[in-house]
Amino acid sequence: MLTFRDSTQKDFKRIAAFPANASEAFYMFPKGTFPIDPEQLYEVSLTRRVPTVIEYNGEPAGYSNLYDIDEGNSGWLGNVIISSQFRRIGAARFLIQTMMNRAKEELGLRELNLICHNTNTKALLMYNQFGFKPYDLKALKNEEDIEIAGILMKITL
Repeated sequence: MLTFRDSTQKDFKRIAAFPANASEAFYMFPKGTFPIDPEQLYEVSLTRRVPTVIEYNGEPAGYSNLYDIDEGNSGWLGNVIISSQFRRIGAARFLIQTMMNRAKEELGLRELNLICHNTNTKALLMYNQFGFKPYDLKALKNEEDIEIAGILMKITL
């Protein structure tokens, strides 16, 4: 059974270990390094809103937060990651739906934005299924210093 709760400092050692490689770490935390430093990720969470852990039968399975909140208007979905052992059981969908609900119900947001890298096809397709629509591109450098496109997407909540 999937549930959610606010993250605590002790969660970040586990969350930092979720990315299986440098590409996954970049998708989750572009400003971080691989392996991810749990303390750095925790410090970032302190500047974010509703840092959320999802659990599968009590085991941490995923993490995300919201940032750049314009109260009552819009915000950004960030640091989305699902542990590899909990993929393909609906954890990502549960996490995204939870974050959309928290954005609307707890923060009163009307719109949620995100950036998804063009190389992360599975995530792009999933966000599209939720109703997120692309509206712009942002040139980024990936973990190998290669230029990629950050696809800006949004949904009305």
